[in-house]
Amino acid sequence: MNRQTGSKIIATLLLLLLFSALAWGKSAHSAGKSETAAAAQTKSGNVTKDGALKVLPADTDSLHAWENRQPRNITEGYYIIINKTKHKLHLYKDGVLLKTYPVATGRNKKDKSSVGDLATPEGHFNVASINASIKSRYICPKTGRQSKPGVYGPWFFVLNTQSGAFSGKSWTGIGIHGTSSPSSIGKSVSHGCIRLYSKDITEIREEVAWLDDTSQIRVDILK
Repeated sequence: MNRQTGSKIIATLLLLLLFSALAWGKSAHSAGKSETAAAAQTKSGNVTKDGALKVLPADTDSLHAWENRQPRNITEGYYIIINKTKHKLHLYKDGVLLKTYPVATGRNKKDKSSVGDLATPEGHFNVASINASIKSRYICPKTGRQSKPGVYGPWFFVLNTQSGAFSGKSWTGIGIHGTSSPSSIGKSVSHGCIRLYSKDITEIREEVAWLDDTSQIRVDILK
């Protein structure tokens, strides 16, 4: 190797190190900014005992939020944030917290990665439709056996999860619904859907019943 070639290699390595340092610095700055903002919200008293913001910030970048698996903090219309780890559903209207509800989520606590893995998908979604479900039955995909009617409670909010998943994959059959097993609430026990007490899903349905377009109800499911 001659001196000129060696100098070029050293220069290239120095450039790579510089770019890596800049990229790391940008990432650290972004993370630090998020942590600082969270600390400020807590100090201001804008956080409930369940960890939900009472009033959402109005300047969230939705693309940045999706890339970092964070909530969109939508401040127009109805908006739901589901925290899988804490088993909580936070219902907002125009950026203001209306109420927090306990929920049950998928038996598999990880993000959904394949059909039948019993995990609740994480991502930015919306409600496709709201259906009466008091007579609906669960049908086991493997055996075809049917449950008794009423397992989904009185209402089933069908989620549009064909796009918006953090995994980049498409899912069907995921929803927010009531349950015939109230003892399951607060646990990771479902096949992937989000369960609420039947009185709670009824309360949410009554709140949004006046909407002509249910897709206006945005839903973020987070770790």
